[in-house]
Amino acid sequence: MTHARIAFVPPRFGPTVVGGAEALCRALAANLTAHGTPVDIITTCALDHRTWADALPEGENREGGLRVRRFRVGPRDAATFARLHGAIQRRGIVPFDQQVEWMANSVWSPGALRAAREYDRVVVMPYLFGTAFWQQVADPDRTVVIPCLHDEPHARQPVVLDALCSARGVMLNAEGEGDLLGQLLARHGGALRNAPRVVGCGFDDDPVPSADAAQAFARRHGLEPGYLLYAGRREQGKGVGELYDHYATYLRTAPRPRPLALMGTGDLAPPRAIRHHVVDLGFVEARERALAYAAAGALAQPSRLESFGMVLFEAWLAGTPVLVNEESDVMRAHCAHGGGGLWFRDGATFSEAAQMVLDDPALARRLADAGRHYALDDFGWPRVRARFLDAMADWA
Repeated sequence: MTHARIAFVPPRFGPTVVGGAEALCRALAANLTAHGTPVDIITTCALDHRTWADALPEGENREGGLRVRRFRVGPRDAATFARLHGAIQRRGIVPFDQQVEWMANSVWSPGALRAAREYDRVVVMPYLFGTAFWQQVADPDRTVVIPCLHDEPHARQPVVLDALCSARGVMLNAEGEGDLLGQLLARHGGALRNAPRVVGCGFDDDPVPSADAAQAFARRHGLEPGYLLYAGRREQGKGVGELYDHYATYLRTAPRPRPLALMGTGDLAPPRAIRHHVVDLGFVEARERALAYAAAGALAQPSRLESFGMVLFEAWLAGTPVLVNEESDVMRAHCAHGGGGLWFRDGATFSEAAQMVLDDPALARRLADAGRHYALDDFGWPRVRARFLDAMADWA
């Protein structure tokens, strides 16, 4: 379908939006468009993933070379959604009528649904929001899903899995996500219309930032190079509370502890016990993000719920090794297959891994080099782009 009209539908979109699915959407759409496969973005006027309040005007704009079409958020009861979302988190699978009510009150947009009818293929992401779910229900033949699955109770709801099974195709970010999908469908007793394809996000072979540039970045933020870095949203769901606990163990046990730098947004503040050792970098513009990684001694990624782990690849491409939560099958598999990092399960193993990497520059270089080779060999843009286009052609 070389000349097919393709739209990507994320629930929110913009340069200040911090989130793996949104970053994946932006990167895929921009690269495909730059290489001759134009992709439009259909999204809501919202930016905040908690309130989903319309923050931007309806209409069409060019953003980063992409045609972006924004539509108002549809009517929903946020309190009902929060109650049911929490009930699923606590209780697992809920009655089917509650599953439907949960999705009925998730973020969605009737304008976006109408606009999607103008396209040959509509690629929705991630699975967890009404913008994806109702597109699958309304027009499954035209819909391809990039679910960004996590091992969480919400992904086990039959209403979610039925929608996935109805879609024309499913694109995955990593082999580990495919393993999870297979387990979910086996329990559910359903099957996809077509075999899923691993596509993932792509990366360019940009040079590693120079030591001088990385040092200058660190100095501007009152840091010495070699700090621990967390990149992403500061939320309990991303494991940041556990990271704070593990870092406290590291501070108590490491002979030469390094500060923890936080890059991204969120309101989960570090506890008093570690506060004086934590530096808030805030939201870092894209042009400086590689410097933040390059100046770090290691990236710490505590989340269990990752379908790809984009920050791992960003760190490797900047010459920095990673430490990941061993309970994330996807990220542990990246490190095991690519050799770019170590994994931890608690405060003691986090402290041990951090000391090994931060206090042994030769080991850190070997890990970072291995991770960079893995990123470019398996997820260089030419290979990712080919996987995407091949899947679209096969599902035509």
